[in-house]
Amino acid sequence: MKHLLILLLVLTTSLSQAKTFMWKVEKDGQHAYIGGTVHLLRAEDEIPATYYKAYQASDVLVTEVELEELLGAAFAMSAMGMAEEGQTLDKVLSPEVYEQFVKFCQENKFPLDSLTPLKPQMASINIVMGLMMRQGATPEGVDMTFSKMAMQDDKKRIGLETAMEQFDAIFNKDVDPDKIILSTLQDAKEAGTLLDKMISGLFAGEVEMFKKEFLDAMKTETPAFYDSLVVRRNNNWVPKVEAMIATPEVELILVGGLHLVGDIGVIEQLKAKGYTVTQLD
Repeated sequence: MKHLLILLLVLTTSLSQAKTFMWKVEKDGQHAYIGGTVHLLRAEDEIPATYYKAYQASDVLVTEVELEELLGAAFAMSAMGMAEEGQTLDKVLSPEVYEQFVKFCQENKFPLDSLTPLKPQMASINIVMGLMMRQGATPEGVDMTFSKMAMQDDKKRIGLETAMEQFDAIFNKDVDPDKIILSTLQDAKEAGTLLDKMISGLFAGEVEMFKKEFLDAMKTETPAFYDSLVVRRNNNWVPKVEAMIATPEVELILVGGLHLVGDIGVIEQLKAKGYTVTQLD
């Protein structure tokens, strides 16, 4: 579940006095800002001031998928998350794992009849969303917050990929259903602790800890998902980010924090290409 929690983080603390997951990236007199996002927030949570400063200093807001397109594709995501005939969870999971899944749903009051017809990725997302919403989280995360601000400010908004490209990465057919569900059930036992650790690491700019605890864990636990969700998308995004930096406009590029750490992360790839990268307070 760690890889899915990354997608659905809840910001629990304002860490404006520490390093953040926000970088200024420069080359040939042009620059952009690149920041890690959390996709869920609670009413009492605060986004670090560095993000607002980068937004004010930018001409263009760039997100993984442009918000209006993403919202418009919600039905398509739901449809893609449904399992094909004969591929429901009771069919694709081993008997042992499905038994654990049923027990978890019963003990935690998740509707088994609603989850069993889903692909394992969609079932995991629904479980994570349910756990986070029970803690008061809503989808008004960092990316949505700034996307709405950009709409109100009539600021240019673009996406690094289409909604369908993102959904294809999430619903990769090469994933091992047992690994996805087992990872979800195991980490659900300590969801609150994991969440706090991820948030403190992400917004305190603890890049190495974040890589070791979450990126490396995802690579080990669900390698096919790691490849489709992180590696391929990072590699697709970097040339687009380079083209953006080269323009006179200043971009604020917001993507999940998982994409900004490790040798395959966007930040390290840009460093390797000769960009000056500065982590901001």
